Amino acid sequence: MNTSTRQIVESHWACANRRDWPGFEQLLDPALRYEVPQTREYISSGAGYLDMFRTWPGQWVATVKTLVCEGAKAACIIDFTVDAEVMVGISVFEVTAGKIVSVTDYWPEPYEPPARKSPHMKRHSQ
Repeated sequence: MNTSTRQIVESHWACANRRDWPGFEQLLDPALRYEVPQTREYISSGAGYLDMFRTWPGQWVATVKTLVCEGAKAACIIDFTVDAEVMVGISVFEVTAGKIVSVTDYWPEPYEPPARKSPHMKRHSQ
């Protein structure tokens, strides 16, 4: 069965919200590249991306508001709710051979990233 980009991205958010880390990990390419241009943060592995989600502080849930897919690329707008705070996020995914190979997150509201528990999260110098 050939899984569509839409199905993979929908599964990504569903697994993340359920904290289904084995299922989440199955969606990720080991060499996944994650970028947050606004904060200059990046992760260079699927294991690191998984760890970022697994260690994200607070009680959070991502609600997909819009998901647009074309071929191997997808863009989605989410409401990311942490405890009582809601932030809008825009995620751009690329999928190859049924695995997520890159994710770029954009956050329209300016913010400083929270303290990270994951040692995989790095930050580009200015």
